[in-house]
Parts: sequence; C-alpha cells; structure tokens
Amino acid sequence: MLKDIRTALAVPRWALGFFGRHVVMVVGLGAIPAIERFTGQLGARDPLLGTTLEVTTLAVRIVFVALVVRLAVTREPAISALGAAEVGRRLRAFAAHHPRSLVLQVGLIAVLFALADLVPEQLVPALTPVGPLYWAVLLAVKNVTVIPFTMIWLVGAVRQALLAAESPART
Repeated sequence: MLKDIRTALAVPRWALGFFGRHVVMVVGLGAIPAIERFTGQLGARDPLLGTTLEVTTLAVRIVFVALVVRLAVTREPAISALGAAEVGRRLRAFAAHHPRSLVLQVGLIAVLFALADLVPEQLVPALTPVGPLYWAVLLAVKNVTVIPFTMIWLVGAVRQALLAAESPART
C-alpha cells in the first residue's frame, strides 16, 4: 500500500514542479480565461461578445493542454516515439498493475476539488454575504492556479503510466 501511495503522490508532486518550471506559460495562458471570467462576473455583456470570449477561453485551454502534452510527453525520450498501440498497451498495463494508485489519485483530486471548489463556492457564501467582486476574484484566481494545475495533473497521470512500462510488449 505504501508503494501505491508513493505512486499516487508522484503525479501531483510532478505537476507542482511542472507548474513551477513553466509558471510564466501557465499564468500567461491562464490570464486570458481569468480576465474573461473576472469581467463576466462584474456586469452584463453583449451575447456576441460573451460567446466570442467563451470560444477564446476554450481555444486557450486547448492550446494549454497541447503545450503541456508537448513539454511533458513528446519531449520525454522514453515515450516520445510511441505508437498508438503501444500507448494503449501501456495505459492498460498501468491500470491493471496500479489500480489502488489510480483510486488514490481520484481521491486526491476530490480533495483538491473540495478545497478549491466547494469551500469557496459553497461554504464561504453560506457563512458570509459575497458579491460580484468576490466571484470575479475567485474565478480569476482559479483560472491561473487550480484549473491549469488540474490539467497538468491529468497529463502527468498519463505520462506516469506511459513511463511505468518502458519495455516494449512481449509477444
């Protein structure tokens, strides 16, 4: 069980390191959705502008994930040239050999969700009155911290699974 805990904790630890090493990229790309969410909470917007900003936010998130995959997976020599079949085999093998680690990671992400989502969005407003500025700041902060960290973590989980089985499949 201790090995499962270490395996599960390795991914968020790696994600924190990745976040720190690439903080300019993370915050820079997170600033676009942060500004969109911040301004969206402070007043009504023209529907066309709102839709345009939502599409822009989606595009930025896609670019962000693509950059994280590029930096975390395709630049990793041990896994950069894997074909789709080998990727699938390694993911299945990791899931079969480390199910408790995966369950622990789901639990850790649930804790992150509780701390970053439920507390500020459910508990705080239930205890004290909050206004539009509270929501604007909260959403802006989450868009440069929690949301990108979670995306990095998920890419890191795939990276971990791919690196865990570096030897090719035996036939």
